[in-house]
Amino acid sequence: MVDSKAKGNRGEYQVRDLMRQYTGLQWERTPASGALTYLKGDLYIPNTQQKFVIEVKNYKESPLSDKVLTSTTNNLNQWWSKLVHQANTMEPLLFWKYDRSKWFVGTKKQPTTLKKYLYMHPNVCYIMIAEEFLKEEWKNYV
Repeated sequence: MVDSKAKGNRGEYQVRDLMRQYTGLQWERTPASGALTYLKGDLYIPNTQQKFVIEVKNYKESPLSDKVLTSTTNNLNQWWSKLVHQANTMEPLLFWKYDRSKWFVGTKKQPTTLKKYLYMHPNVCYIMIAEEFLKEEWKNYV
């Protein structure tokens, strides 16, 4: 049986390492996995004013399916809505993957250099492959 907490922790470490590699910043996992009231999300940069609220999801099945269009209970819609609410005035970034997939990212900002992305409305979410986002678009976020 899969330990979902361990799987979630592994996902957070993987995204932390991607963020470190492509941004050159020292991202860390949020202590208590985002449960602290003064730190939002799963990743942060210590001793820095936070600009982003980053959530990481590591699931068995893809949230990108016909349920995005036909169901309000779709995980992706729920994750994104909750994150946008939590982020308030900060930038929300939602990273997710499913078994044996690449990492994906959802953002509120429309990509300026990448031409390959999905747009989800009414939640205003641009979806890209995470490594492509970090290579091509990250510089537009900082």
